Amino acid sequence: MEKLPSSASKEVRNKQSEIPQLFNLTIMMFTRKRAFRATASDFRNLQQHMEMGIFPSFLFFNHHHISTSACAEKPSLPHKNGGFVSNNSTNISIDDALASFYRMVRVNPRPSVVEFGKFLGSFAKKKQYSTVVSLCNHMDLFGVTHNVYSLSALINCLCRLNHVDFAVSILGKMVKLGIQPNVITFNTLLNGLCMEGKIKEAEELFNEMVRQGHEPDVISYNTIVNGLCKTGNTSMAVDVFKKMEQHGCKPDVVTYSTIIDSLCKDRLVNDAMKFLSEMVERGIPSNVVTYSSIVHGFCNLGQLNEATRLFKEMVGRDVMPNTVTFTILVDGLCKEGMVSEAQRVFETMIEKGVEPNIYTYNALMDGYCLQRQMNEAKKVFEIMIHEGCAPDVHSYNILINGYCKSRRMDEAKSLLAEMYHKALNPDTVTYSTLMQGLCQLGRPKEALNLFKEMCSSGLLPDMMTYSILLDGFCKHGYLDEALKLLKSMQEKKLEPDIVLCTILIEGMIIAGKLEVAKELFSKLFADGIRPTIRTYTVMIKGLLKAGLSDEAYDLFRKMEDDGFLPDSCSYNVIIQGFLQNQDSSTAIRLIDEMVGKRFSADSSTVQMLLDLESQDEIISQFMRGSSQGRKIK
Repeated sequence: MEKLPSSASKEVRNKQSEIPQLFNLTIMMFTRKRAFRATASDFRNLQQHMEMGIFPSFLFFNHHHISTSACAEKPSLPHKNGGFVSNNSTNISIDDALASFYRMVRVNPRPSVVEFGKFLGSFAKKKQYSTVVSLCNHMDLFGVTHNVYSLSALINCLCRLNHVDFAVSILGKMVKLGIQPNVITFNTLLNGLCMEGKIKEAEELFNEMVRQGHEPDVISYNTIVNGLCKTGNTSMAVDVFKKMEQHGCKPDVVTYSTIIDSLCKDRLVNDAMKFLSEMVERGIPSNVVTYSSIVHGFCNLGQLNEATRLFKEMVGRDVMPNTVTFTILVDGLCKEGMVSEAQRVFETMIEKGVEPNIYTYNALMDGYCLQRQMNEAKKVFEIMIHEGCAPDVHSYNILINGYCKSRRMDEAKSLLAEMYHKALNPDTVTYSTLMQGLCQLGRPKEALNLFKEMCSSGLLPDMMTYSILLDGFCKHGYLDEALKLLKSMQEKKLEPDIVLCTILIEGMIIAGKLEVAKELFSKLFADGIRPTIRTYTVMIKGLLKAGLSDEAYDLFRKMEDDGFLPDSCSYNVIIQGFLQNQDSSTAIRLIDEMVGKRFSADSSTVQMLLDLESQDEIISQFMRGSSQGRKIK
C-alpha cells in the first residue's frame, strides 16, 4: 500500500490539532447572528459527532480514511482524465472517490479549484451527498482552496442530509474566507431551511440576502412561497407573491402552481381559479400539476361537474392528464357514487396510454365496494394483478370492507388468509374491519378470536378496535365480556374516550341497568370527558324506554343548555319515545319544533304516526289539519 508523503502526514496531524479551535469558531459563527442561533443540544450533538468521527464535513477528521482508503490505488477506477473519476461514473464508493481525489492533489501543478468544484458536482448530481461532505473535508486537510461553487455544493449536500444547521455554519465559513456567496448559495440554504420547516429562519435569511445586495430570483421566491404553503401559511405565501411582482420578479408556472395547490388544500378553489385565469391572461402556460390541483380541489368539495369541466378544458388546452389527474377524477367520482362515470374515465385513461397505478385501482375498487357491487370490485382487483400491479394492504382492506358491508363474511375472511399466503401482513384496520363485520352479524365471540389472533401477531389494538369489540359485546348481551375487555384496556393504560363511554352507557341500557348507565353518564363530567350529541341521545332513549318521560325531556333541554343543538336523530328519538309512552301532545309539539328547524321525520316516526292515527284523536287532528301532518302523510 502506498504511504502518505511525510509532508502530508505532518499536515494531517496539524489539521487534527486544529479541530477544537475549529469547533469553537463554528459556535461563534452560529451565535454571531440571531437568525442562525442553534440550540445547546445542537452543539453537544456536533461535538459528539466530531468525537465519534462520523460527521460533519470539515468539522471532523476521520484518520482511518486517510491512512488507508484514500491512499489505495483501486484497479477498477476509470482511467480517463488522468485517472480521475469521470463525470460518467456512477455509484462510486467513498474509497474510490478518495483515491481519485488523492491522485488529483498529487498532480503537479494541481488542477484548478474549478476542476475540484466539477469533481464535487459530479457526485452531488448522483445524490452521493455523504461522499461530497467527506471530499470537502479532505480538501481542507490537503489545503485545496475552496470557492463559492465547492462550498455551495457542500451546503446543498448537508441540506439534503437534513443537517441544515451545519449548512448554515458553512455560510459563516464562506464569510470568514472572504468568499462571496451568490444567489445559488442562498437559494440552496433557503430550500434546506424550508425542507426542515424552519420558515422563520428562511425568511430572515431571505431578508439578509436582500440586505447584502443579492437580488432574489424566481427560484428564491418560489422556495419561500413553497415553504410557507407547506406549513399552511397560504395567505403569507400570497403576500410574498405580491411583493415578488412589486420587486420586478415575474412569477412562473411553479409559483402559480404552488399557490393554486395550497389554496385548493384550504378549500379556496374559487380563489385558485382566479390565479389560473390570471396565468392564462399573462400567457404563462399552465401544466398538468396546475390543473390536477384544481381538479382535486373541486373533487374534495363534491363539485364533480366543475371538476369534469376543468378536466375537459385541460385536454382542450393540450395539457395531457397524467396518472395523478386521472386518479383524482376516478376517486372523486367514486366518492360521490358515480361509479359508472368513474369506470368510463378509467377506460379513457387506458385508451390514452396513461398507465393506472395502485391508487387508481384502489379508488375504482372502493367505488364499487361502496355501491355493494362486489363482483365488479373483485374484477378490478383481478385486473390489477393481471396488469402486474401488486395489491397492497390497503387494496385488501378495501375489498374486505366491501365484503363485510355486504354481509359476505366467508369471502372477507378468505382474503385475510390470502394476505398471509402472499406474505402481506394485515394491519390493525384489516382486523378491525373483519371484527366489525362479525359483530354486525351477531358473532362477537368470533370477533374476539380475531382480536386475540391480531394481538398474538404483534399488532397493537387501537381505540377503534376496542370500540368495535365493546359495541359488539354490549349490543348482543355479552356484558361480562365487555367489562373484561374494558378492564384489559385499563391495564394497558388506555383511557376510554367518549365514543367508548357512549357504547358502554348504551350497553348498560340494553342490559336493563339504567341506574348504572345514569351513573356512568354523570361520571363523564366528573372525569372531564365531554359528552357528544350521540351520548345525550342514547341516554334520552334509555330514559324513555324506562317510561321516564319527564327526565328524558329535562335532559333533552339540558343538552341545548350545554351547547349541543339537537339534530334530526335526537328529535326523532324523543318523538318516538313520547309516542310510545302515549304522550301524543308533547310528541306533536316536538314535531312542530323539529320541522321549524328544518329537520324531517324519519321512516320510523312516520310509520308510528300512521299506526296511531286511527287510535289517537290528537294525532288524527294533526295528520288531517296541519301542513306538517299532511306533508308527513
